[in-house]
Amino acid sequence: MNFFQRLGAVRYLLTGLAVALVAVGGTAAVGAMRSDSTPPKDASADLAAAAPTRTPAARPTTARPTPTKAPTKRATPKSTPKTTPKAINHKSKAKPKPSPVRTRKAEPRKVATKKPAAAVKPRAVTHKAKPAPKSVTDGTISRAEVLARARTWLTPSISYDMNGSAAAPDGVMYRSDCSGYASMALHLDAPGRSTIDLPDVTHVLRSKDDLKPGDLLGIMGPDTGGAGGHVMIFVKWNDTSHSSFTVWEHSGNPDQPHKSVYDWPIQDSRGTYLPYRYDKIVD
Repeated sequence: MNFFQRLGAVRYLLTGLAVALVAVGGTAAVGAMRSDSTPPKDASADLAAAAPTRTPAARPTTARPTPTKAPTKRATPKSTPKTTPKAINHKSKAKPKPSPVRTRKAEPRKVATKKPAAAVKPRAVTHKAKPAPKSVTDGTISRAEVLARARTWLTPSISYDMNGSAAAPDGVMYRSDCSGYASMALHLDAPGRSTIDLPDVTHVLRSKDDLKPGDLLGIMGPDTGGAGGHVMIFVKWNDTSHSSFTVWEHSGNPDQPHKSVYDWPIQDSRGTYLPYRYDKIVD
């Protein structure tokens, strides 16, 4: 039985109980009232005659449908619209105004006038050429070294002597005549070659215009031994037309190595001078 059926049965029982209590109470009251003179009658008969008893009709027990709870609709949260953040202007705090500073009047100062510095003249920088590597006997030699070695004999202390000798810068002794002087300048084997065999280590140039400092001019070859030949060291051209030139030579007049100036062509009683170049000379 469900809850509502049970509730109906309880009500039915309570109604019957109430009727019974009323009947009992009425009987007692009638008996009390008749106790004076009238013999009591059956209270239940009086109550039955006075008030008809109501027999409660039996209520049909109909099964009531069990109420089902209607599903509650949950409120779907509405998406709140996105709010665009407002730009917040950060107002810079106003800087407190500085209190006025009392300034003293600037007193004129005496400025010492500087004298203009004397202009410094730039010094001329002379770039010294690196010395060429020193040659070895019968080896390659630069034109600068040939002239440097020849310059050491330009002194009155070395007199002309085919049988004499003089020292080179390295102390090696060479014959003190024209071919000995050329051999010392070219750093050939001591005591030096003669005008006869100097052509073995030199060659004749095609033209006088090919002459460069350190080359040779001479009458050399067979039959030039003794006083039959002569050789000189070419130093430079004195003009652009190559008509005048300077040489260093060692001869008996004057009796020492010296500088001489000649015009082209050069010749004497021994013949015409030809231009020669040492085979191992380098520029």
